[in-house]
Amino acid sequence: MLHEQQTPVTPLVINGPWTREARERAIAEEVKLAYIEYFRKAVKTRNWLPWDDLPLREMEQYGHMLSEDTVTLVESFLGVEDYVGDYVEDTINIVHGKRERRNIQLQWGAEESKHAEAWELVLLHSGRRTKEQLETYRDQVAEHRWTMYENHPGFDTPLGVAAYAMVQERATYFNYEELRKRIRSEYGLPEQTTEEERKRGKQIGAAAAFKIVGVDEIAHHGMFLRVIDIYKRYLPYETLDMVFRVLNGFNMPALHILPNAEELKASLERTKLYTPLKHGRFVANPVLDAMGFNNKRALERAVQQAKLLPTGLGPEHVAIGRDGEFVISMQPDAEIEAA
Repeated sequence: MLHEQQTPVTPLVINGPWTREARERAIAEEVKLAYIEYFRKAVKTRNWLPWDDLPLREMEQYGHMLSEDTVTLVESFLGVEDYVGDYVEDTINIVHGKRERRNIQLQWGAEESKHAEAWELVLLHSGRRTKEQLETYRDQVAEHRWTMYENHPGFDTPLGVAAYAMVQERATYFNYEELRKRIRSEYGLPEQTTEEERKRGKQIGAAAAFKIVGVDEIAHHGMFLRVIDIYKRYLPYETLDMVFRVLNGFNMPALHILPNAEELKASLERTKLYTPLKHGRFVANPVLDAMGFNNKRALERAVQQAKLLPTGLGPEHVAIGRDGEFVISMQPDAEIEAA
């Protein structure tokens, strides 16, 4: 139920009214500031190059230790990452006119473009694929086109692509972390970094590549999580409903159109790298927690209660509890924070 904090003296004061146009303007301004902060940090702390910053010689040394399933998984992730041009083009068309969102996608795409190159280098320098095999594979990937509308119907809106990206980037981070651990095991290394690796600031061989790319992916997740948090404060029902639908219908992008889709499916079944249980525990639950909810049931409750919010209320008057219940404050700001 909706709760209202009572006051014996002061009447309800609403700054506004908060029209749809006012909410959209506020979202755009906050997203712009978030983008500037993200861009500064990305350039200063994650400005790496796959051709210069990966331990390629170590990949050559340890490459024969990689299992066929691991090689298939790396090759498949190369294919998924190679659709970055389609991801960026499609999303820019969807967010047309929203400059702040366009700029996020451009920066995201620039960073993501390095990931496919990293996986090609892993396969090539590990001696598990030749240059000709990799060129053939990537050409086959390019024969198919990916769009949000065809692959994830219902999410092809500016809000939908942000909600999907928030979950997808968390899932990708988890997959890369799991594969990094698998590679370390096949290399004969402990799961945790060794003292020598800590001293030099880089893991060994392909594990280093997955660690570096994984840092990118969790940063991307954080960026889209922040965008969704901004939308949630100004458009609570639309945002919560979209996140709920994304979580219910989520699947990773482009897997079914990969040239080696059947091999990938078989490797995933054998390795159990990514299962529904793992998705719930290590992807969906952390997303819900970061959004301020105890569980999926709390999100569902919040979706239903958001329908009942009085029109015209701004974010300074509304807060959401971890159990999904809304609190409406008679005194904005101070009492909302206390709630």
